[in-house]
Amino acid sequence: MAESIGLTIGNPKFWDARDLRAEVDRIFDICHSCRLCFKFCGTFPAIFAGIDRRTEQNRSAYLRAHPEVVEAANRKRAAAAAAGPVARDAHLETAEGFGDELPELNAHARELTDAEVDHAVDLCFQCKLCYPNCPYTPPHDWALDFPRLLLRWKAQRVRRKGVPLKTRLIRNATLIGTIGSRAAGLNNWAMRLRPNRIAMEKTVGIHRDKLMPTFHAETFPTWLRRRGPAKVEAPQALKDGITEPTPLRVALFSTCLVDFHAPGTGRAAVQVLEHLGVEVVRPPEQVCCGMPFLDGGDVEACAVKARKNVAVLHDWVARGYRVVIPSPSCSLVVREEYPQLVDDPAARAVAAASHDLMEYVYRIAREGRLKRDFRRRLGTVKYHVPCHLRVQNVGIRALDVLKVISDEVEAVHECSGHDGTWSMQKEHFAESLHWGRKAFDGMRATLGDGCSGACSDCGLAALHLKQGAGVDAVHPIVALAWAYGFDVGDAAKLLVEKRPSSSAS
Repeated sequence: MAESIGLTIGNPKFWDARDLRAEVDRIFDICHSCRLCFKFCGTFPAIFAGIDRRTEQNRSAYLRAHPEVVEAANRKRAAAAAAGPVARDAHLETAEGFGDELPELNAHARELTDAEVDHAVDLCFQCKLCYPNCPYTPPHDWALDFPRLLLRWKAQRVRRKGVPLKTRLIRNATLIGTIGSRAAGLNNWAMRLRPNRIAMEKTVGIHRDKLMPTFHAETFPTWLRRRGPAKVEAPQALKDGITEPTPLRVALFSTCLVDFHAPGTGRAAVQVLEHLGVEVVRPPEQVCCGMPFLDGGDVEACAVKARKNVAVLHDWVARGYRVVIPSPSCSLVVREEYPQLVDDPAARAVAAASHDLMEYVYRIAREGRLKRDFRRRLGTVKYHVPCHLRVQNVGIRALDVLKVISDEVEAVHECSGHDGTWSMQKEHFAESLHWGRKAFDGMRATLGDGCSGACSDCGLAALHLKQGAGVDAVHPIVALAWAYGFDVGDAAKLLVEKRPSSSAS
């Protein structure tokens, strides 16, 4: 029975290069024979093509060295053709061999060079959809964990070669957000200047056509401090039969994206939660979740971030607070990766007490505590389901909540192809648009007359939907805040109130 190491970086075996290569060969061979995940990214086609190419080379070399095999096979084919069609049972699969198929010459992953593995690894953008679709994940004896296998490969590569300078420059989301927000108008203008974008492409490798997140002069933490004391309203009564209600106290892990690039999402979250009777605190000591570091293979730097956040959040969890996170990628890291990166009971406690934002709102709704004092209603809503929400296996809770304020919700279960900084890089930008095309087509379809707007829990996916489909999507919590009548700023322009039917009087 195989064992999945995952991201247990404290295990010396994680850093064993020989063990890693053996695991790559084992898992790549299983994937090559299965091929279920060919459609998710360029990694799988690259692996399959590499092994198939070796097989064809092996076969061609053997047949060149053994012309008698070719001659014998040709004679058999000619005899079969002369004999005419063979009657077969339509219900049975049959195959006819002529002697030159030579399955014993089939190649294996061990024949791929490290450079070929590197190439396949770099085509992965960690959507992680292969994991829930794989029939061989733990507790299966084969114990496949493909996304983390590739992160392990990247981790060992980072240990050998270090982190490239351009990666260091673009992965520090907190630093970039802090600097960018200090002169938000000027920096947003500079991001639109073609000469500046060409220079960025040449220096840090960000594609000149990639839409970039917007900076805001007032960040979410700044707004929270300026707003003053909390305005928690009385909660609605529980439904009968609820014996263990969800605590109405949350520590908001607001994320770099919300703090600096989508402060409206943070404001909406606070407004809605407090309206529902939830006490909201934002621990000021929190830092970036570490996802940009993890994606690049710098797992040890990610672990530093993880340990800091675990120390901060565990204090609140120990006091009975739940951790609520308004970004699926960040909630995935906290819930799934922190317990492996930080082998500590505190990390496991924080992970167990953490929720994606809309999952938490849904829990309140399920308990009868979602207030129905809405002032506005939506008609049809297009909702993009982020990959990192799907792989958490908590249900599509934003969809359930949006149905409460909408006549109809049309869900698009396709990857946007963004993934952090992967799609920003000049070498991957075009490919990211290729892998996001189904999501783009799905969000564009029927988005027009009669549609009230579009939503996605992931701010970066929303940015790529705008890039590829011209669709502006807001976080579902913003739509919920708008329905309650709260001021959601510019996002209000993207939501259309349902018009009364002409028959109403």
